[in-house]
Amino acid sequence: MSEPDIQLSSTVRIKDPDPTPHENKSSSANASTTIKLPPNRFELELEFIQSLASPAYLHFLATQGYFQDAAFLQFLRYLKYWKKPEYARFVMYPHCLFFLDLLCRESEGDTFRRELSNVSFRNYVHEQQFYNWQYRSRHLYGGGLLSSSSSQQQEENPSLSNKIQPDQSSS
Repeated sequence: MSEPDIQLSSTVRIKDPDPTPHENKSSSANASTTIKLPPNRFELELEFIQSLASPAYLHFLATQGYFQDAAFLQFLRYLKYWKKPEYARFVMYPHCLFFLDLLCRESEGDTFRRELSNVSFRNYVHEQQFYNWQYRSRHLYGGGLLSSSSSQQQEENPSLSNKIQPDQSSS
């Protein structure tokens, strides 16, 4: 893959959530921290966002309690910028964006996040994902049906379609 032409900021400023008690109100209102972000942030976020396409990984996150952590859910909401076309073009597994939407929803997302901790639901999601890929593959690339070129080959050479038939005269 070629180097992306997207520029991400290498620093981020965040407000201090709990300023120290000895600060006065005027300085605490402007209190913030600058965090130096890694230079490979694009690759790290892309790798993480694509891992969300795996129902097994989502099950792991659910069983480890990540979906109950408000900071983690805020991080997932932050990652929704990957749905923009200039970022989405780098995503190889589009199901990750669908699952990201489900994880970030307020009402339905709660149910989805809670159910992911059940192995049977994880298997169901994986099964549905497989069926979607299978359906999409058949409609995009053909379903293994005889194409017109293979039909013509069989007409030209009938021995290709002849199968060995069991001998029925010995019954």
